[in-house]
Amino acid sequence: MDAIDQTQVFFFISSVGFVTLWILIAVFLVYLIRISRTFSRIINKVEGDINSIGDTTKEMLEEVRESSLFQFLIKFFKSKKNKNK
Repeated sequence: MDAIDQTQVFFFISSVGFVTLWILIAVFLVYLIRISRTFSRIINKVEGDINSIGDTTKEMLEEVRESSLFQFLIKFFKSKKNKNK
């Protein structure tokens, strides 16, 4: 094999290698984009659930504060505190 044949074989092999490498990179990027979209949807759902849990917790605290038992306990402990002073 002379030098020209060797260079042609080298460039052919390197061209095939680079094309294969870029195809693999493209496939990897497609899967990476799909995974990021899936994580984005999951995060949006979790944020929505956290917001609704926060709203529910606020409503529960308001109901507890408005209950007669809670009001009684507050008055009871305030009166005890005033007696100790």
